Amino acid sequence: MDQDPTIQSARHAGPRPLRDAWHWTLHWSPVWIPLVLLAQILILGLRPALARSRALDQLTPQVMERYDATHATHGDLTREAEAWEDEIFVERHRRALNRGR
Repeated sequence: MDQDPTIQSARHAGPRPLRDAWHWTLHWSPVWIPLVLLAQILILGLRPALARSRALDQLTPQVMERYDATHATHGDLTREAEAWEDEIFVERHRRALNRGR
């Protein structure tokens, strides 16, 4: 029982080089898929993040300067707000203004 050479066997999915390439790709996929993902993370994620980190590190002194100034202003305003809530302070302030007239 010889097969007709024009009819291909169901075993053969395609030409041999293509089949071998497909087999190689599937066989090594546990290796190359993580490598591709790692390369993507390094190129698209880690490098820009490190560049942004360096840029923010350079801005740290300016930010700390602004923070210190804002913190001092906040402290002054908080003390003033607490003073205006004190009835004795309000009365003394009112009397001081009346004496100045």
